[in-house]
Amino acid sequence: MIKQMNKKQLLIGGVAAAVLVLGGGYAMLSSSGKKAAMAYYDDFKERYFLEDVLSEGDISYSAFSGNLTVADPEIRVAAAQTNGAQQFMRGLSGLMESVRGSSAEEGLAGWAKYQLNASGNVAGVYLKADALKLAHDGDSKDGTIHIQLLGMQMGNPFVASKGAEVVLVSDVSDEIQPRAELAANGRATQSNFDWGSNMVVRQPMTGAFLVSSTGEFGTTVDVDFTLKRSSDGEGSMAFVVTHRNDGSKVGEIVRKAEFQSLPELDDVETQLKSALSAMLIGAYSTYTGQAVLAEAVSGFARKAKVENYSVSYSGFKPLKEAYSDYQQNVPKAKFAAFCEQVGLSTWSSDFGAKGKNHSDSECAIGQKLVEDGKFEEHYTFKEGKSLFAALFVSKAYELETN
Repeated sequence: MIKQMNKKQLLIGGVAAAVLVLGGGYAMLSSSGKKAAMAYYDDFKERYFLEDVLSEGDISYSAFSGNLTVADPEIRVAAAQTNGAQQFMRGLSGLMESVRGSSAEEGLAGWAKYQLNASGNVAGVYLKADALKLAHDGDSKDGTIHIQLLGMQMGNPFVASKGAEVVLVSDVSDEIQPRAELAANGRATQSNFDWGSNMVVRQPMTGAFLVSSTGEFGTTVDVDFTLKRSSDGEGSMAFVVTHRNDGSKVGEIVRKAEFQSLPELDDVETQLKSALSAMLIGAYSTYTGQAVLAEAVSGFARKAKVENYSVSYSGFKPLKEAYSDYQQNVPKAKFAAFCEQVGLSTWSSDFGAKGKNHSDSECAIGQKLVEDGKFEEHYTFKEGKSLFAALFVSKAYELETN
């Protein structure tokens, strides 16, 4: 009995020791991983000029997933040269000065113009989300970058700037109500605020046109971006945008690419920074913003060799419901009339080889979603050519659509 008890005690002691060792090892790994994750996060903020404009909630780290989670991220940047975020503006100005002219390719220039013009008259940037998650593994030559922005609010398509401050409609609800006071000439008094578009929630890449055309401004958006590169230079990209209403998924946009050759991750992030900056520069000068964006995309396209690329839209039932409501008021109306009514763009990218009966305009995407419940494109590129050469020089790709 004593021997059995001793054996049992030894077993329990061994298990306890193992738990302590594993727990201690996890704690060490967690501490080491958190330091690395925080270092990457600090670099991330510096790289994208966010140090002075990003408000953060609690920051946590999971050793199991490798995710650094920033709760309640919020960004406010007024489209005004007097903005107090001096480092942010200096960084953008530096990029502006580095650009010499714009791309001569109509396809790329047209695409850049569409991206910048989608926001219209920009008053500033307001971004509010539930969480920002970052994970970084490996190094620039052989590694993975995973960025998630969860619960991004789409409810502020318009903001105002007052000096260096971004003002929301909810901040000054009395400003948008009829006011009794009159000016000396008998006219209504002018607003104290300069209202315009919120650049963040007007971006086509997030499917913003599917929100504005239906009036579903209670929509939240999850953005999930993954970039991988192996030591042999091959890589992959996935950019998934999910729209939710009251927590339920209503639609999804998926972009995926497989690369024969992908620049090192640090280089890709530099191009991403330039593309992001171009959007913000466009608030001051549309032409300069277009030049920066075209230059960034062109620079990446000259270095990357793509095997295939696909984009798909699925779901978005509110759009079908909005079109049905429109038809009840305007019987026999065609979808083109609906597009004009709700502001869906008819601009279509054209790199010279698309089918005559195919369009990837907002209006065409919307019509496919209403009729088929999905919109799909799949590009297959010839081996050995850069993305730039395949698109603008020899048209070395095949396009399949639904």
